[in-house]
Amino acid sequence: MLNDRIRSFLLYCTLSKEEYDSIRPLIWGRNARILRITSLLAAGMGGLFLLINLLTRAAVWQPYLFLLIGSVVIYLLSHLIGGKKPNEPSERILCYTEMLMVCLYAGFLSAQKSNYTIPATSIIVFIALLPLTIDDRPVRMYAVMLSETTGYLLASHRFKAPDAFSLDVLNAATFCVVGMILYSVICVRNIREIYQGQRMEKIQRSVISSLATVVEERDEQTGGHILRTVDHVRALTGRMKQQERYAGLTDEFYNNVILAAPMHDIGKIHIPDAILNKPGRLTEEEFRIMQRHTVYGAEIIQKTLRDVEDEAYFTIARNIAKYHHERYDGTGYPDGLKGEEIPLEARIMALADVYDALISERVYKKPYSREKARQIIGESGGTQFDPDLVPLFLESTE
Repeated sequence: MLNDRIRSFLLYCTLSKEEYDSIRPLIWGRNARILRITSLLAAGMGGLFLLINLLTRAAVWQPYLFLLIGSVVIYLLSHLIGGKKPNEPSERILCYTEMLMVCLYAGFLSAQKSNYTIPATSIIVFIALLPLTIDDRPVRMYAVMLSETTGYLLASHRFKAPDAFSLDVLNAATFCVVGMILYSVICVRNIREIYQGQRMEKIQRSVISSLATVVEERDEQTGGHILRTVDHVRALTGRMKQQERYAGLTDEFYNNVILAAPMHDIGKIHIPDAILNKPGRLTEEEFRIMQRHTVYGAEIIQKTLRDVEDEAYFTIARNIAKYHHERYDGTGYPDGLKGEEIPLEARIMALADVYDALISERVYKKPYSREKARQIIGESGGTQFDPDLVPLFLESTE
């Protein structure tokens, strides 16, 4: 039991492997952001020290030039690699490249004749505490701290006077141990906060999806509508991924649209049963009340999901609920948005929603054939629907 707990801590910050793997993308995102910040700070420090030493004509300027160039390289790498899909090899490259730069910088400083008798305590602190900015598996960070400190001490032994080296050993040992303890506390806390936050988001999504199911059960005319529209959205987004026009969209965007699709009609929970299940066409007044379900849906999502950390998912869910009845020509509701003023996720949802309504039976109409529904969709490009999405939707429903 004790061995299992130690293994869980060293490898997964007290979580199980499945729990840890489930939050890897979130850890990746945080690591990439932190690397950008720390590399910019290091570049600023290197540039400032380099300028001061050049102005004062001091003998030591090469280490600061190295720090400046190295930090800029890491910053560029963080954008090049950090923007890609999370994977451990890429993350290792970013994290360990920054740490290698710090080691080389420390060794470079030690090799300067002007520092021969000076123990570089600040560099030791930096080396020992740097991993605190990177949430990762403790066993790897411990190995990094020990190897960084060892590398620095080898340089110190090679270039420093004996008294300065002795102080470096004492300082390095102290700060390395302190760094490990601090890292243990901060890393576990951060990882568990990320996991608990994601768990709460899943609960919130589950609750609001359950509300959407309750709405569908109240609406006697739309049985299975939620599942079918999700299938249509998934098929359409699959086509969009293959188009150069939408190359800038991420997998996260597509996944969020699919996850949020079941909530598009959640606002109908506020619509009276007499209107929701009326066996015939609605009057103008009843239709105005029905139109309010878009606003109600956005309000429900605002109140239910406003505290989630995933701002992108929250925004997409709210936009789908509020704007999926907007029309491309600006004659839709609730706000009369036009063209690309309508969020893309809502334009996607509009196609799936209307298509399923066309091929489904209602008390006031018989179901259209799929061919007829596709014809209506095709003729509505540029008026009701996004003309760029219509061909892709028709392909996805073949």
